[in-house]
Parts: sequence; C-alpha cells; structure tokens
Amino acid sequence: MSTSELNQEQYDAVFHRGGPLLVLAGAGSGKTRVITERIAALVERDVPEDAIAAVTFTNKAAREMRERLELRLGDASKKLRICTFHSLGLAIVREHAELIGRRANVSIFAGSEQKSAIKSVLSEMQLAADADQVDRTLGRISQLKSGLIEDHDNQLSEIREQYDELLKRMNAVDFDDLIVLPLTILSENSEARALWKSRTRHFLVDEYQDSSRMQYDWVRMLVPEDGNLTVVGDDDQSIYGWRGAEVKNLFQLERDYPKLKVIRLEENYRSTGSILTTSNSLIAKNAERMGKTLRSNLGEGKPVRVWECPNPEEEAQRVAGEIKARQATSDAKWEDFCVLYRASYQARALELAMREAQIPYHVSGGMSFFDRSEIQDLLSYLRLIANGDDDLAFMRAIARPRRGIGAKALGDLGDFAMAHSCSLLEACTHDELVHKRAVNLREFGDLMVGLEFQFRHCEPDEAFDALLDMSHLEAAIRAEADTEELGERRMGNLMEMRRWWIRHTDNGGTLPEFLQHIFLLADKSDDDPSEQVRLMTVHGAKGLEFDQVYVIGVEDGIFPHKNAIEENRMEEERRLMYVAMTRARFNLTLSYARVRKRFGQKEKSAPSLFLHEPDQSSMRWVDKTPDSEEAQEEAQDHMAAMRKMLGIKE
Repeated sequence: MSTSELNQEQYDAVFHRGGPLLVLAGAGSGKTRVITERIAALVERDVPEDAIAAVTFTNKAAREMRERLELRLGDASKKLRICTFHSLGLAIVREHAELIGRRANVSIFAGSEQKSAIKSVLSEMQLAADADQVDRTLGRISQLKSGLIEDHDNQLSEIREQYDELLKRMNAVDFDDLIVLPLTILSENSEARALWKSRTRHFLVDEYQDSSRMQYDWVRMLVPEDGNLTVVGDDDQSIYGWRGAEVKNLFQLERDYPKLKVIRLEENYRSTGSILTTSNSLIAKNAERMGKTLRSNLGEGKPVRVWECPNPEEEAQRVAGEIKARQATSDAKWEDFCVLYRASYQARALELAMREAQIPYHVSGGMSFFDRSEIQDLLSYLRLIANGDDDLAFMRAIARPRRGIGAKALGDLGDFAMAHSCSLLEACTHDELVHKRAVNLREFGDLMVGLEFQFRHCEPDEAFDALLDMSHLEAAIRAEADTEELGERRMGNLMEMRRWWIRHTDNGGTLPEFLQHIFLLADKSDDDPSEQVRLMTVHGAKGLEFDQVYVIGVEDGIFPHKNAIEENRMEEERRLMYVAMTRARFNLTLSYARVRKRFGQKEKSAPSLFLHEPDQSSMRWVDKTPDSEEAQEEAQDHMAAMRKMLGIKE
C-alpha cells in the first residue's frame, strides 16, 4: 500500500515516531488500516518483530489484522504477536504456570465445564445447585473477579475460594482468570514483568474503548509513561459497560501518559453525509466524550427515514415488504440488508414476517456451533487425550455414550483419586482400584490410552476416525437422534470439526494448540452467512456495515432501554444508538410502533428521544409527510416489485 492512499491524519498516525499515541478513530474512518500499516511501518523501520505486540478484543479482529499483515509483510509477519487480551493472558499463564500453582498444559474451562465445577462446589457446601443458581453464582463470581462488584458477601467469597481451588487442582483456569492471573504474575514477579516488557516494547491496543480496568492495568504495567504505546479507539462506540468496559480508560490515558499525542480520524469512508449528520448530532448530546465530528467522502445521500407503525407485527411486515421490494427492483443482494434491534425478543415478529415474505434470513446470536451437544462430547475426548488431568472432560467423556457407570461408581472413583492424589483417568487404571465397576472403568482407561497413542503416532485423519469408532460416539449419535436427518446433521457437525482438525495439523499444529484455538474462539464460526438478510442486536452489529439498515423499536423504554432510563445510563444507550446508525452506508430507516403489548396488555408507545435529539434537517418522518419524496419512493418500489412479480413490463 502506498502512502498516497492515506489521508493526512492516517499518515500521521502510521508514521508517528515514538512515545504514547492515541488514535481517536471514528466509525468507518479506516482504523484497521491504520493499526496494520503502523505495525508494518515499525517492521520496515527495523523494529524486531518479537518486540511488537498488538491486542484486540475478538478473535475475528485479530485474525483480520494478521491476514492483512501477512499480505503486507509476508514471512516477516510470522514473529509478530497479534492476539486477543485473553490469548495473551493464556500465553503468560502457560509460560509462568508454576508461579500460580499450575502446570504448563493448563486447561481452559468455559460453559458446561464451569457449570459442572460450580455445581460440584455448591453441592459440597450443601447449597442449592439447580441450573438457575449455578448460572447466577457463576455470573457473580465473574463480576467479582473482574472487579465489577465488591467482595462483601462471605458466602460468595467462600464459594469463589473453593471454585478456584477446584480449578487449580484440575490444572485449569476460566476466562476471567486469563485476565486476573497474568496481572498477578506481572505485578508479583519482576523477572516475568521484565520479560514481557521486552516482548511489548511496541504495544498496540485496538478497540481500546472496550478495555476493562484490569486490562488498563496490564497496559500501565507493561508500558512506561514515555513508552511506545499505540491505542486505537472511539469513545463514542463504548457500548460494553455491562461487561466491564470503561470508557474513562481513554480519558485516563492523558493523565497517566503526559506526553500522549492524540490524532483524530474524522474522515468517514462508510456512510453518506445525511447519515453522519444525524449520527453526529445525536452523539453530541453526550457530555462524556473527547469530541470529534465525522465527515463523509460519499456525498450527502438520502435523508434518514423515520417510520411510524401501528404495532410491532405491522412494523416487521413493513420492513420485510420493503426489503423484498428493494431486492426485486434493484441490484441489491439479500446480504446488503440488516435489521437491528435493542433486545433479542424483538426478532420474533421479524422472523415470522421474513418467512411469510419468503426472504432468506439469519438471526445472529443463536446457539454457537461449539455449544452443540455432539461437539461438546467430541471435545471432551480431545481434551482428555491432550490433558489426562482434565477431570471435567473425563466426567463428560465417560458418560458419552453410556457405559453402565453410574453416579455412585463415579463418586467412589473420585474418592479413590483424591485418596491417591491422582486424576480420575489415572485412577481408572490404578492397580489398587477394587470396585464392582472396575472392569468398566479399566476399559475406559484403556480406551483413552489407545486413543492417546493414535493421536501421537497415527495420521490425523486416522486418529480422528479411530476416536469416533473406538469410543462408539458415532453409533450413539445416530442411535439417539429422533430422525435420520437429525443424525446426519449432527454427524455433519463432527465432520466439520474433522476438517478443521486436519487443516490445523496440515499447518503443523498440535492437539493442545487446536484446543486452545477452539476454546478461545469467541466469534461464532457459523455466524457469517451470505445471501441472507441479517437480523441482530445492535451489540452484535458492532464492527459491521451494510448498505441498507433498519433499526426497529426506537421507542422510549425499548431504545433507550427502560433500565438505562431508570439507572441514569443514558450516555451508553446513546452511544449504542450511534453505533446502530453508523452501521448504514447508503440507507438508514428508524422505526417505532404506536402500540405494543406488555404482559398481555396493549400500551401506547412514545417515539424515542433518540428520534428527536438529532438534527432534523437530515431526517424525514415519512408517515407525517405522505407527499414527501421518501414516501412516494417507498410506494413506487412496492408497485414496481408487484409488477415484476406479476410479469408486467414497465
């Protein structure tokens, strides 16, 4: 890429000579290009690749950054550390595992593994351990570890202590530990801190507005006040306060790094002028912001439309009807359209309307590929092959499929393992094990020994097929499926894992590395559809863009959410609306319903203040101005679509 393709502000950021730098990057201003070009410029300036680290918040963003740098730098990109905060945390934990009482092959517990662990702790303490209580307790422990709540609950503290001890005994950590434990290691061990400072002499952080206080403490610990820190973020897009993100981390930078240089990227390459006028004037109502005004290089474009609909059902039908009309009468593709909403339940009416209109659609945020039971079963075997100390993986694997080993036998096995200070898998093959189910347990132990041999010495495809055959997983999945079609679909999911595994090993990857990649994969692998209209929450849409965007339910109590109104969290809600608006490239429609059902009763709804706060010169309230160009265009699109459907020529 030539420097002539950069605008002046981008150029200044890419070639900043040294010292702390904040790039305040507005929506659609080319921030990914800037951060990747800055890394490339450092490498070309002969900065050692292993002294550069770039972190972001999703695997998708890290993957995109790495792919761009591979194209830009070739082999020189291989030594660069480009990852998420959690991946960096895992690297620190594994390299210094002995400092926190772990071994280097530490396992990561998430989802069902965490729930099993906390359920075990609650049961041991003779506390309620139903599914809801397990979820609530895990949520509170996560908040406690992340510093979102104070530690004033003695019972919760004891639960957390026993939970952490159980993880330690199983040589495991959870996702919160991947932030907390590295901070402990870096703060308490000067040698570890010096080592990681040398590896982050040029430390770059993307999406900095999403950082938590603990992640900011990482930055402060690794980068001195005159160090080479590059932070890219946008205070106007900080929308994750509920999970610990602190927009004030951006403001704190100026206090902790007195020589901080601030560069604002305000030229927008995504949205038309009318969309930006509306968005800029809305976000300007926030007091807690550093201030910038985006300008479009795409021209003024069409005004932002506001629709008033009788109820949510007719709102959904209107959206679906227009999408179908526009797709039929233009060169627009289904994937050019996106419908956004504040809360997931709003998708119900949309799905029905899309089905009735025979529009292909995809609801983002459904069940993750990795949460499917057959995938969890497979992963339990792979985890146990990779780490024989992983007792939670053992518990799932030995039960799938059923082997005539009940809870009593497993409880007895657990007691034996504890008495002999060994793992459950090792206990299965222990010479001193005497139990009426000893034969069944030894058979399972022998099975895992055989599979470990297969994965160590056989070809990757042969080892994977042996796992499905020797464990009888494939037979169980087919036998337990209600229909042959369902059985084939579930086996298809396992075959997808097989393809990923073989592709991973083709690139020289090991089984522990494969599992690490799987468990750190925060982005849904099956959540990138093509040739479908996207339906998603605004939180899920961050970082995406679409030619045509509809934001529904823009009513007081829904958007902004009633809890945000009651708890005076309006600035984050306004930022969320700003994110929704700036997903649109050419056409943005905001809609609300006059009447909505709540608890079975019809109630009148009021248009959101977010419809009244922006500059009205860039907006058209279509239903209040039936003679407007926008209203006539909508009617004409529907008529043209009808004629096309009936085969009537113009």
